[in-house]
Amino acid sequence: MRLVRFSTDGRSPRLGALRGDRIADLQASLADSLARRGVVRAGDIAAALVPGSTRQFLEGGAATQEALQGVTDWVTVPTSAARLHAPIADPGKFICIGLNYRDHAEETGNPIPKEPPIFGKWANAILDPGEAILRPRGSHQLDWEVELGVVIGRPARHVPRERALEHVWGYTIVNDVSARDFQFITSQWMAGKVFETAAPVGPCLADRSEIPDPHSLTLQTFVNGKQMQNGNTKTFIFDVAYIVSYLSGLMTLMPGDLIATGTPPGVGLAMKPPVWLVPGDVVRMEITGLGVLENPVKDA
Repeated sequence: MRLVRFSTDGRSPRLGALRGDRIADLQASLADSLARRGVVRAGDIAAALVPGSTRQFLEGGAATQEALQGVTDWVTVPTSAARLHAPIADPGKFICIGLNYRDHAEETGNPIPKEPPIFGKWANAILDPGEAILRPRGSHQLDWEVELGVVIGRPARHVPRERALEHVWGYTIVNDVSARDFQFITSQWMAGKVFETAAPVGPCLADRSEIPDPHSLTLQTFVNGKQMQNGNTKTFIFDVAYIVSYLSGLMTLMPGDLIATGTPPGVGLAMKPPVWLVPGDVVRMEITGLGVLENPVKDA
């Protein structure tokens, strides 16, 4: 399944699944399926199993997945008539990993970390595809970072590395937008990472069946059509299984938690001279099997 949050005609976002050039409305499809089987409270049951929140949808676990497996006829809308939103907008935790590609650590002059550097963002930073990244007031060093996003599907605590991927629901694209002049004010990076619009996410959340190997994916960034980043998750320092296992030893990971796994080389900070995003720029990101995430840049 390639899960999306979509809206039509200005209505509130709801959950869907990409099916070719159409989007299957999951709640409407389940309600219709239940009603045709004689379930009187079909709408209420479908709303409980398939809410508008991706985190709550994932918290439904096996009950939700089994209910959807029984759907054979889908209520769909054309993708051309829908607006796509960030596929997850309400993670319980938004955890970011820094310096996770050897060549990126080298380009920024940092030593190879012995364990994953960790920092956080909040849900207020998440931005829909197509919406404007707002350069924070006072910042003149706005940078891009294409990252593989990992979304947890099952609770994970002290999970061994060899079982860690079983706790992953799926993958998406994250742009870890960074205001570098704020980021390096102190030894802690978060001042440059947490502003509103600092995390475009999307366009879809592909489950593990769609991305069977997260360690062979190409990541690319284009700014105004010019390629800036071209990396591959083969060069992870810490792979997805290690990251999930490691984090589960520090905290309980829950369904709907979002992990951004670091960026490959090609960030603006490392260019000579550095290149920064300015209003009017358009940032386009692609990861194998996950589609395209594109956002313009404006001043806040």
